[in-house]
Amino acid sequence: MKTIEIEITDDKALKLLLDMEEMHLIKVIRNQRPLSDLRKQIKSPMTDQEIDSRLNTLRNEGREISD
Repeated sequence: MKTIEIEITDDKALKLLLDMEEMHLIKVIRNQRPLSDLRKQIKSPMTDQEIDSRLNTLRNEGREISD
């Protein structure tokens, strides 16, 4: 198997990819946002524990999407 990264420029293309996934021809892997994107969302200072909690939540959301 090979993994490639593509940029989808039309919603129709995404639908086609998801249809191929349903036929077990491909597996769609949704990339998680980089941690630098998370920093942009932080509007107030957070403790280390709050940051860890937020990161764990985001990681779990990514697993739910790919499962």
